[in-house]
Amino acid sequence: MLKIFYIKKIILHSILLLSLELFGQSSIGLKITGPAFHSKWEQDPAMFENKMTKDGSLIMEPGYELNFQKFIYLTVLSLEIRQGIHSDAAAKKANHFSLGLRWKFFHLRRSSLSFSLAGVYAYRENWNSVLQYVDDGIYINNEEKQYKFLLGSQLEYNIFVGKRSDISFTLIYNNAYQTLTFGLGYRFWINPNVNLNDKKCSSCGKRWSQGRVRKWWHKVWR
Repeated sequence: MLKIFYIKKIILHSILLLSLELFGQSSIGLKITGPAFHSKWEQDPAMFENKMTKDGSLIMEPGYELNFQKFIYLTVLSLEIRQGIHSDAAAKKANHFSLGLRWKFFHLRRSSLSFSLAGVYAYRENWNSVLQYVDDGIYINNEEKQYKFLLGSQLEYNIFVGKRSDISFTLIYNNAYQTLTFGLGYRFWINPNVNLNDKKCSSCGKRWSQGRVRKWWHKVWR
């Protein structure tokens, strides 16, 4: 009986430690996406039902994205997982899954700015069913689906609206091939550790304090 008790105790402690490791200093979020800019189109603009410009360079592509973020170095570098779905340029269902790193390079009081780089798996309903579509070989065909692996990035500005929440304005690149999308989001911090009234951003860690940055800057530009 004593042996079983200790086994249960070890299991419970392991679950607790794993929970702290997974959710400590972590957040979950939701983004709503809409207008999307396409830098290059070799398709007939007539196939884009929701185009906002005549040439189809700007298209309304409504969708949403769920994300999970966990800091792995101070409150500067984090691991990020994202899963999204939207109605693409051809009004077909499109999805993306990404795994990458996010770097917060600016934080002052309630504002922060970050940049992320991630591997993206983008997949969509096959466009071959669209009358004007010409297969350009960019996406790989797989029966009813088309998919492609991409390198994606995000530039995000966050405003804290409470101890556990903030809103975000994001430029998202390559959720679909060569597409720049605007997103508006909400993020909830599971275990926050950010001082909103800290001018020097002590939550960024001693190595990232503004004093050290100033010393480094003056040293470089002497």
